[in-house]
Amino acid sequence: MPLTFVIFGASGDLTSRKLIPALFRLHSNGRLPEPVWMVGCSLSELSDDEWRERLLDSTRKFSDGPIDDEQWRRFARQIVYQPLDIATPADFDRLSERLSALEQGQTSTRIFYLATAPSLYEPAALALGSSGLGPGDPDTTRLVIEKPFGIDQSSARKLNETLHSVFAEKQIYRIDHYLGKETVQNLLVLRFANSIFEPVWNRNYIDHVQITVAEEVSVG
Repeated sequence: MPLTFVIFGASGDLTSRKLIPALFRLHSNGRLPEPVWMVGCSLSELSDDEWRERLLDSTRKFSDGPIDDEQWRRFARQIVYQPLDIATPADFDRLSERLSALEQGQTSTRIFYLATAPSLYEPAALALGSSGLGPGDPDTTRLVIEKPFGIDQSSARKLNETLHSVFAEKQIYRIDHYLGKETVQNLLVLRFANSIFEPVWNRNYIDHVQITVAEEVSVG
């Protein structure tokens, strides 16, 4: 099935450092469906070609290996840019028109990836709902958000309530790429492979676990 991958916060660090290099790697390995469209949305006024040039520079910088020029040309043809202000309903109407023009009547899996500041998660979800882009078909439409999912239990519940007012739970994917870091992955090994920790590392002695990973780069 065709795929339309819409990135909100397209001019931000997460997009340039992680998302586009990862998508390009999938493309290079033949693991993206055909056709696929990657639609970047942010406040910046950019043309398709200007955004492609920015992404080429960042992918060269942050990719795991050298960039094959022909592979990139094929990949870049599937990249477009749509200026969008999450607070402006008319911008979502224009986005909807752009997606329809790209998909040309085909049934397509749509992924809306919120690579934005957390404060924009709720406004973005509500705007998708009011514009008719969300919830879409529950079997082919997905919403992806990056951590943090609120700052405490109360704010996390409020965020979930807002998301669920538009999307079904099975449509929502919550991503924390730091859970894939080697140190975090090894916490369970540390816990179960060391007899000194086994008797006391449990719910009877530990109230909660807090992991802080400080970053200097911005989100968007």
